[in-house]
Amino acid sequence: MIAIASSTVSERNALVALCEAQGWVTIECQSVRATLRTLRRHRPRVVVARHRLDDGYSDDIIAALETSTGPGATKLIVLLEAGIPSHIEIRQVSLGADCVLRNPIRTDVLSAYIGKYLNATNASSPPQRGGDAAVIEFCGGLFAPMERTLQHGAKGITLTPREAMLIEVLTQSAGVVASYERLYGEILGRKFRGDTSNMRVLLGKLATSCRSIGISIRPYVQVIPKTGYRYDGREVAGPGAIGRR
Repeated sequence: MIAIASSTVSERNALVALCEAQGWVTIECQSVRATLRTLRRHRPRVVVARHRLDDGYSDDIIAALETSTGPGATKLIVLLEAGIPSHIEIRQVSLGADCVLRNPIRTDVLSAYIGKYLNATNASSPPQRGGDAAVIEFCGGLFAPMERTLQHGAKGITLTPREAMLIEVLTQSAGVVASYERLYGEILGRKFRGDTSNMRVLLGKLATSCRSIGISIRPYVQVIPKTGYRYDGREVAGPGAIGRR
């Protein structure tokens, strides 16, 4: 698997198309947060990351790779803007980047590096998931991100990928508002343009899944009008908060 980390949709699409043309499996990450979440679930053989993303820099991805997959287990290619000073390029290498390429990116060269790193791994063993993520408390239940399972007492359910991602975003931002911009960007992979219906449907689907095992998310999740959702594990959300815009 190859993880593509870029906050620019057109660039992600181009890089995914490049990999798919070679028959390589990819996963898209539109932010540092999304990339770190991917590394908790999977162990990609190669990460292609733009140096600057909307919420941080490739430095954070390099640090996460060191702890989640071990030094050298995943190869990292960092993409820099053309005018970036050389000391930043040197810093990426010193932090642990395996390759640094500057704009304009030559796709044949990038493809050659990816192929080289893929061939250097043990082709006989399939990609593995990264280290086990801790079980997360959510609305009185226990959520296991890697398995996408939610347990409440003797009952349990396997959530859809987007339901699981919604829980992760909510718990990561516990106590503060997870904005619609963040929710749409990290979960749906697109910009928020003012219509909250898709996220409202997803929250409703998650609420239904939780009810099936005896969990009510209403006391824990507030819908902040025109802003986003706020999760608090202390049951402080007001009655009827879910469903309001």
